[in-house]
Amino acid sequence: MEAGARTGKSTDDPRRAGMGIGCPGDVMYTLQAGKEHAVGVSSDVRRLTPRECERLQGFPDDYTAVPYRGRPAADSPRYKAIGNSMAVPVMRWIGARIAFVDGLTT
Repeated sequence: MEAGARTGKSTDDPRRAGMGIGCPGDVMYTLQAGKEHAVGVSSDVRRLTPRECERLQGFPDDYTAVPYRGRPAADSPRYKAIGNSMAVPVMRWIGARIAFVDGLTT
């Protein structure tokens, strides 16, 4: 099974086409919806850690690692808190746009 179909002609090694493996400067061809696309082919999928999720949302490292009953917070409530939050850079941008439109800043 091909790990990711593409249209066009390979610029380097046709066996690596569509697998997320290439050389610098290689062309990225159109991905097709009916095919599997991956950076690497493996049966294992790694879950993001709470720290990685915090970074994606724009929070400082371990922002949700608050103590609960004298022990560090478990991962599940941390994932929930991060998932229910809004990304810091997006909220900052929205606030700046509101201030700009309202004439609070120049």
